Amino acid sequence: MNYKIRIAAWMLFFIPLSAGAQKISLGSCTTKDGGQYKGEMVSGKPQGKGATVFPNGDTYEGNYLKGKREGYGVYTFSDGEKYEGQWMQDQQHGKGTFYFQNNNKYVGLWFRDYQHGHGIMYYYNGDKYDGDWYKDKRQGRGTYTYAGGAYYRGQWMNDMKNGTGFFNWGDGTTYEGSWVDNQRSGKGIFKYADGDIYIGDWKDDIQDGKGIYKFHNGDVYEGDYVQGERTGEGIFRAANGSKYTGQFNDGQRSGQGTFVWNNGDMYVGSWMDDVQNGRGKLTKKNGDVFEGDFKKGLVDGEVSWRTS
Repeated sequence: MNYKIRIAAWMLFFIPLSAGAQKISLGSCTTKDGGQYKGEMVSGKPQGKGATVFPNGDTYEGNYLKGKREGYGVYTFSDGEKYEGQWMQDQQHGKGTFYFQNNNKYVGLWFRDYQHGHGIMYYYNGDKYDGDWYKDKRQGRGTYTYAGGAYYRGQWMNDMKNGTGFFNWGDGTTYEGSWVDNQRSGKGIFKYADGDIYIGDWKDDIQDGKGIYKFHNGDVYEGDYVQGERTGEGIFRAANGSKYTGQFNDGQRSGQGTFVWNNGDMYVGSWMDDVQNGRGKLTKKNGDVFEGDFKKGLVDGEVSWRTS
């Protein structure tokens, strides 16, 4: 019994190592997608290095495995576009570079013929995107740098700025906050080149909702915004100590409001076009009170006056 086992093991050494190997030959054939192939072949199929010319004028030169593009190869389209990089199962898959007809160039990862994973797109106009991709679209985190020096760094969804991100215009102007479909929407901080700062709500790329605007000269507004203008209820504190509390319209005091001067005088009443207009009461610091109608910031008609 042991003798037969030893004989069988000894005979294994005499089996040719090439018995299971497949012979590689040079040849030509028509691929399953209609291309005319020339190169290395195994069992009648492209395997190894070869080149294919397709009926529409496209060409491929690179590696094949079991009749399919696999490994490294260069595919040139009849319109001038070109992909050079890794392939798997006839699809662009792995690391590769794609040259577009419009002179854009993508360098990065691919997944089943899609730009997918981390990649860099060099745009024909000098712009550049460096970040995540999902099925040919910017999605995830990435930085888009414009040819002029401005840049956006943050989240992307469906090829647009979506989520939280930081935009720098390159002239001292910046925005940090929420984005929806390439527009500032939600909470955000906008810093102007002249030093002004807005902190608050945005909608459709403009201030809308509640916000605080800090002027570089020390003035501060806190209140409502509609379509980029102070509209609604708000408080305006001037750097010199005076304060207005009340209604605004299109950036001006309009409606009912109270203004307190830095010397202690106070006006309570109607406003229009940023000045007292309508019925109001002016109380002086010394206690004197003037009550009546005002027009364009001045007393209009009869007023009641009483001293302290």
